[in-house]
Amino acid sequence: TMFDSASGFYYDVMIANDAFVPVQGPEGWIPLWAGVAGETEAAGVRNIIIDPAKFATHVPFPTVGKDQPGFSDGYWRGLVWLDQAYFGIAGLQRYGYDADALSLTTSLMNNLEGVAGSQAPIRENYHPLTGAGRNANHFSWSAAHLLMLQMDVVGLER
Repeated sequence: TMFDSASGFYYDVMIANDAFVPVQGPEGWIPLWAGVAGETEAAGVRNIIIDPAKFATHVPFPTVGKDQPGFSDGYWRGLVWLDQAYFGIAGLQRYGYDADALSLTTSLMNNLEGVAGSQAPIRENYHPLTGAGRNANHFSWSAAHLLMLQMDVVGLER
């Protein structure tokens, strides 16, 4: 009931009337991570999340698509949380889109402020267009997801 065949994406739905909440965000790729999407639905989601105008930003997987009117630097309207990025990348892998998963993982790892070869702290979230770290320093949830992504990428490179 959350898949919109017209757009090829999963959306939140309103409890009152089951209408789609017309904002593209992580809800769209969570069904791939969970393995509940069909192959056709997964292909539709893949096309959207690899689009640089939407989710394949400098640091991929912002909380709303870059093309959304509400996209901003605000806490819930654009920043990248690494758990949500992990779900997107793992979802692509689950459906055999290994090249996309590797490309987005590489972009993520190369563009996060302070993650590659510096002593800067791992942050709670990151700006999708600049990679600048935001909010809490030394955030263990982000560190755990970076570690899981790094472990997964070793398998993709083989």
